[in-house]
Amino acid sequence: MDAAKKDLPETTSGALRYIDKAAIQRAMSAVSTCQAISIGLPIVHGKGPVAPMRQPPQHYMRRDGGDYSSGHHIEKEGFGHSDDVIILGTHGTTHVDALCHVFCDGKMFGDLPATDVGSTGANKLGAETIPPIVTRAVVIDAVPADKPWLDPSEPIFASQLQALIDDAGITPEPGDALIVRTGSVEAYRAGHDTGWSWPGLAKDCVEWVRQHKFSIIGADNVAVEVGPSGIPGEALPLHVNLMKGDGVLFLELLDLEQVKGRVCLAMLTLNPLRIVGGTASPVAPMLMF
Repeated sequence: MDAAKKDLPETTSGALRYIDKAAIQRAMSAVSTCQAISIGLPIVHGKGPVAPMRQPPQHYMRRDGGDYSSGHHIEKEGFGHSDDVIILGTHGTTHVDALCHVFCDGKMFGDLPATDVGSTGANKLGAETIPPIVTRAVVIDAVPADKPWLDPSEPIFASQLQALIDDAGITPEPGDALIVRTGSVEAYRAGHDTGWSWPGLAKDCVEWVRQHKFSIIGADNVAVEVGPSGIPGEALPLHVNLMKGDGVLFLELLDLEQVKGRVCLAMLTLNPLRIVGGTASPVAPMLMF
């Protein structure tokens, strides 16, 4: 291991600084029914959704019941077992991006050089620096009631998000997480894999997210923001401005089917894997209402 990776944990700054004691107390106050739901995707061999340039999960058995029935293995002292292996990209299912993930002009968050991420991983801002997180979530279903999901490359503008929370009587507070349903996962399950086109947040959401001091933004698509962006020369402006610029964490490939039709508050919990030098970590986030 590189010497730079020995001094763990590395302090993670950025928008997580907004999650203070008051923010965590607000999260607990958002719980009224104690209904908990997982918003992580199931991990199924060879199945997505996943970004087009990435591989879906692979799941293999090392030992199973058939090995015993065939005589290949024999129970010892009344004990047998099954065992398996998962091969999973850090961005290959529901995940949180580490702040080392995005570069612009050769710099990542905090103006650290992109060369701090090398062939053995990130020496700075890797996934191991993301702490366990408990915060309040502003949950928004952005899909109109007369549609099953948003169209490919359909942008969600800040004015739409603001109108939805105004109607629900919700005022975001510093440290909140923004969780937005686009319907992309349901579209995928229905056979509509749109490749490089997906609905998501428009560029004008950058200032809106900053104004409300969200610490985390997440969605049920591959990038949170709309793709393609529709802005020449700006492939992923929210990643660049919010992740690289402000240290906002991105939660991608959420499973939000259970929040369909809701605009509400909840408590969000997530605990990233301590993948030293990782550019992301698979997670199984939970919302509690």
